[in-house]
Formats: sequence, C-alpha cells, structure tokens
Amino acid sequence: MPSLSKIMVVEDEALTALELQKKLVSWGYDVIGIVSSGEAAVEKTLELKPDLILMDILLKGDMNGIAAAGIINDKMEVPIIYLTAYCNVETFEGAKNTRPYAYLIKPFQENELKFAIEMAFYNHQSQLKLKESEARYRLLAESAPDMIFIINKDLFVEYVNEPSLKYLKVSKEEIIGKPVQSLFPEPAFDAQKKSLLKIFHNGKPIHSESCFEFPEIELWLETHLKPLKDDKGNVYGVMGFSRDITDKKSRIMNMISISTGIT
Repeated sequence: MPSLSKIMVVEDEALTALELQKKLVSWGYDVIGIVSSGEAAVEKTLELKPDLILMDILLKGDMNGIAAAGIINDKMEVPIIYLTAYCNVETFEGAKNTRPYAYLIKPFQENELKFAIEMAFYNHQSQLKLKESEARYRLLAESAPDMIFIINKDLFVEYVNEPSLKYLKVSKEEIIGKPVQSLFPEPAFDAQKKSLLKIFHNGKPIHSESCFEFPEIELWLETHLKPLKDDKGNVYGVMGFSRDITDKKSRIMNMISISTGIT
C-alpha cells in the first residue's frame, strides 16, 4: 500500500467528513478533497484523480452517490467504497450495479474501514496487472501469424484474431458472439463441432490436420484445440491455434509422387 495514496471523501455531514479525514491521515493516506454533493464528486474526481473514493449515498444536490459513481466509472477507473446508513435492498442493488469495492453500513468500526480500504487498493492493483497482462497477450495474438480463436461452452465465438479474418473475409463485428459455424467453413464445421464437444466433455486437448475451403482459398491447417479451465477444473472455453501448412503438405505430396513415379 503506497504511503501517500490519494483519497477523496464524498460526505454531506461536515463533522463525519472531518472525522474520516483525521482517521485517513493517521493511517498514512493523503485526503485530497472533501465534497458534499454528487455533482462536486464527479467534477473533483476528474480534476484531482484520486486513487480511491469514499462515497456516501445520500448527498446534497440532485445527484446521489450511486449516480455520481456511475458517471465516474464511465470516465475513469477508480475504486469506490460506499459508506452509508442505507441498507435496504433497493439501495444496495443500485449500488451493486456500479461495482463498488466495498459497502459499509454506518456506524462501522474503524478496522472495518481500514481493512476495506487496504483490500480495495490491493484488488484494484491486481485488476490493473491482470488487464495489462491481457493486453500483452492480446497484442501477441493479434501480431501472430497463426489463426487464434476462443469458443465458449455454447459454441459461440468469443475471440478471433486478425490473421483469421484475412481468410474468413469478415469483420470482427460479424463474427464475435456468433455461432462457431461462422468461424469454420463448411463442411469442416461438423468435424470441428465434434472436437469441441469432446474437449468440453473430457477436458483433453486435440490436435488435427485438415483441409479447409475458405471464401477465396483452400488451405491445409494444423490445428491445436486446448481447453480453458476455471479454478475448479471445469472447462469454460476452448482456445484454438491454426497454422497454415499448405506448403508443407504440397512438398510431401510432391515427394510421394516422385517416389512412386506418379506425375
């Protein structure tokens, strides 16, 4: 946890806000702003760029804390912890839609708030690292010469890289979220469907070499289908890697022809 992480307090009760500020400073945080309305929360967040926001729900002005958090989430990534006296289901469900890092009911213990803040920073940093890692892998996938794709359990396309689109002659918008037959040309679809269902059933990878007829070209592809598993070992998707081996197949066929005397 950084020694001077910046926190903004959104609280319409002045005394409560000052008490929060005193606690936060004693814990080693930098309170960069205290505001009492949703409108000010949005404005100051964009201006000051805090590392975390403590957000009350019932505020001065026309905008409550939930509405302010929704706008802030659309503008930037910053963890938000709700501090509120309201614990009814409707309020909680509305708050949940803004993906807060914690929801503390007033009055709460000091340690509850301290631990919630520390966990929020930790989880936020973990998410940022995960996104950076995903971005690197996505860049590698997009720049790879092989065709790379991901199919979910419903046999819908979740991802496909640019080299795949070159042969399929479609845009990502035309294929992402569509049935798997949008990715595999006929009649190869039936064979690929059987392979996918087999992987979802037994969780084992499959390797194959097949000839595919694309809209403008016929290719031999070496395909590796690998199961994607969750923490419990359940297969939730299949990642495929297909490499063009047409030249390799042609050389083999030529060698066979020469050795057998077939011209």
